[in-house]
Amino acid sequence: MTPKLTTLLEQVNQTYPGTVMVRTGEEESGRLRMDRSQQSFLADRLLIEIPDKTEADFVIGTELLQLLLSLNGIVPQIFFGLTFEDEALDQQLVTIASRLHKMVMHGISYREMAKQGFLTAETATAFQAGIEDELTAEEKDIDGQHLFRLLSLVDAQIFNKVLAENKLAEAAKQADAQYKTLYPKANAAAKSLSELIVTADLKDSRTIRKTIVRVFAGLDELLEKADLPTVNAKQYVTLAPVLSERQLNGPVKNLFEIFHSEMTDFASKEKAYVGLGKQDQQNTFVIAPPKNPADRPKFFTELYALSVRELLEKLALPYILRS
Repeated sequence: MTPKLTTLLEQVNQTYPGTVMVRTGEEESGRLRMDRSQQSFLADRLLIEIPDKTEADFVIGTELLQLLLSLNGIVPQIFFGLTFEDEALDQQLVTIASRLHKMVMHGISYREMAKQGFLTAETATAFQAGIEDELTAEEKDIDGQHLFRLLSLVDAQIFNKVLAENKLAEAAKQADAQYKTLYPKANAAAKSLSELIVTADLKDSRTIRKTIVRVFAGLDELLEKADLPTVNAKQYVTLAPVLSERQLNGPVKNLFEIFHSEMTDFASKEKAYVGLGKQDQQNTFVIAPPKNPADRPKFFTELYALSVRELLEKLALPYILRS
C-alpha cells in the first residue's frame, strides 16, 4: 500500500472498534470491478479483501473512505427490518438498495480519491474495462438485465463526472460513447439517476440523506417507465434519520406517521408497522405492535406521545444529530 493509503487505514483504525485489515489477491486482470471487494468479520477484526490487484489502491481507498464516512456518522446507515418471507426476493431487494446507498457514497469517495491523487488515466481505462466485462450488450427490447445494467452504469456516470472534473474529460467522453453504443437505454436512464447524485452538495448528513431518498424514488420512476417491477426502497429500507435537537425532543407524532405494512417484521415475524417520515415518506423505523388487537389503540397513542429520542433509543436505532 502507498503511504497515503496506510495513513487512511490508520485513520479508520483509530475510529473502528477493533482492527481493520486489508488483503489483495494475486490476480491482475486489467479490469477494475468495484463490486468485487469483500468484507468479512472475525471477532473484532474486519478484513477488506480485494481479489484483483488491478488499480487495487483505488478500490481499497474507496472502501476505507466509505467505512470512515459511516464510522464518523456522516452518511446515514441503512437497515433491513422487513421481509416478504421470500428469501430470494429479500436478497435481491437488499442487494439493490445497498448498491443505491453505496452509489451516493461514491459521489463523495470518488471525488476524495481524485483529490488524493489516486485517479489516473490508467484507473479510467481499467474502470471502463470492468464495466464492459460485467455487462452484456443490450438487445432491441428491454430485457431481464436492464436493472443490473442501469445500476452499474449509474456508478459509471458518477465516475465519469469525477474524471471530467479532474482533467480526464477525454477518457470520460470515450467511455460514455462506448456505453451509449452498447447499452443505449440503460445508459440514458443511468445518466438521469446519476444527476441526482453528482449535482448534490454532499457535504452534510442532511443533504446526503435527502439524496439517498431521491435516488430510491428516482429508480422506481425509471423502472415504471420501462414497465419493470419497482423496488419500493422508500418503504422496504429503514434509513437512519438526521435530526435536530428540537426534533429529537419533540413527540413522534410531529415527524412520523405509522402505517400497517403488508410486509413482515423480520424480528417478531408479525405483520409490521412502518414509521414513515411525514415530509419524505421514507421508512425510518419498523415496529411490531401488541399481538392482541385490543391493546393496540393504547400502544399507538403512547407511542405517538413519546419523544423521538425516546422512541429511537427504545428501538436501539442510530440517528445523526444535525446542528
